[in-house]
Amino acid sequence: MSTTDIATGRLPTIEQLDVIEVCVPRTQRNRIRTTYGTLPDAHFALVHIQAEGLEGAGEASTDHWWTGEDAVTVRHVIETYLAPLVKGERLGIRDAAERMKKAIEGHPHARAAIETALWDVLGKAVGLPLHALLGRADARPLRIKYVIGLVEPEYARQEAEYAHDRGINYLKIKVGGDLEDDLRRVEAVADVLGGRGNLGVDAQSGWSFATTISALAPLEALGVAFLEQPVARDYPEQMAEITRRSTIPIVAHESLFSLRDAMEAAHHGIGHIWALTPQTHGGVTPTLELLSVARASGRSCLLGSTVELGVGTALVAQLGVAFDEFSDCPVPSDVIGPLYHEDDVVVEQPQIIDGYVHVPPGPGLGVSLDWERIKRYRVK
Repeated sequence: MSTTDIATGRLPTIEQLDVIEVCVPRTQRNRIRTTYGTLPDAHFALVHIQAEGLEGAGEASTDHWWTGEDAVTVRHVIETYLAPLVKGERLGIRDAAERMKKAIEGHPHARAAIETALWDVLGKAVGLPLHALLGRADARPLRIKYVIGLVEPEYARQEAEYAHDRGINYLKIKVGGDLEDDLRRVEAVADVLGGRGNLGVDAQSGWSFATTISALAPLEALGVAFLEQPVARDYPEQMAEITRRSTIPIVAHESLFSLRDAMEAAHHGIGHIWALTPQTHGGVTPTLELLSVARASGRSCLLGSTVELGVGTALVAQLGVAFDEFSDCPVPSDVIGPLYHEDDVVVEQPQIIDGYVHVPPGPGLGVSLDWERIKRYRVK
């Protein structure tokens, strides 16, 4: 496959597509307990594409509380419904994305894993990283924040100190339980920062409308820089009213799964800032659609996370450096996977240094699968 072939419209033929389940342990120190629950490891699905001598990797870092998917459903959906649509074909990425979307309702992580691998193949075919394919030649690092789970105040304090010692001065702590308990853990982290950084809170839909309104003044007094998804996405009118009332920037996350969600959020005024999570939307292509709505409505965006392994982390890092809406957002993104796993499944790992993620050099995603590690963590 040559660059001349690409220039004339001849894309690589997808000769083989495999799905591999892996289970990589998360760090004992911080497994990010949330209002939904806690996952002790990364039981995810990887996609490996072979196309005329090129290889592409994708990842489904599933979060079943959001989209109802796990590694087993992703493997089933890809092997049964999606792989037959693309194997043996020479498809543009948008063509493949549209085929997959028409083939089965929902299952965004499954579709995103294949689409990611296709972007990886395309980048390697032309010798360019994904951020360059998306229009940004330089790869300036992207600012990120450290995420602390729904833990006791003293442990939250220790986690804040751990992050600060590693040069990360923007933190986010999970809340969403009893308000008094939540405020105590926020206060503990704010005390560690002592004005040396910024702090946001993420309720992950765990508060009621009344609790959220009651929380606004004390959170503002503690210097909280943003409040993420205080109430469930099932109550858009409440999210809109909270956005109107709050002097603290409201970040909408679970309210933004689909393009329709984004259009309704823009129309009703939901969220001052939007958190986009590419795999939850179905991949890069639908994420760019949501980003266009955000741009048209004057909103900046950050990248959310499902605590990805190396392939997924590389994807969101590449997206983050490609668009000003992410790099210029006043709230840093959640490109945090390498901080929360004992090991990984890629050779080249995106590096997090002093609160910034650096995309790995190289074409496509900039990473390649480590088959020895995959053998170690593969789920039989």
